[in-house]
Amino acid sequence: MAKVITLGLMESLHKRIAYLEGAKIIKLSEFAKQHKKTASSLANAARRQTIPAFREKGVWKISASSI
Repeated sequence: MAKVITLGLMESLHKRIAYLEGAKIIKLSEFAKQHKKTASSLANAARRQTIPAFREKGVWKISASSI
């Protein structure tokens, strides 16, 4: 239970930081194409919160300047 809450808080924190910085927000799939990585590997990293990604209306997004 603690892990689920921790992951949710981290995701929320990543979202707020990205918007407070005024960063350009893009879909994780676009980010994968730009950085020549597979979308599935980035989606797994987003679920584990090892990258600063977050969900909006069920779509994974990330700051364009991340990583």
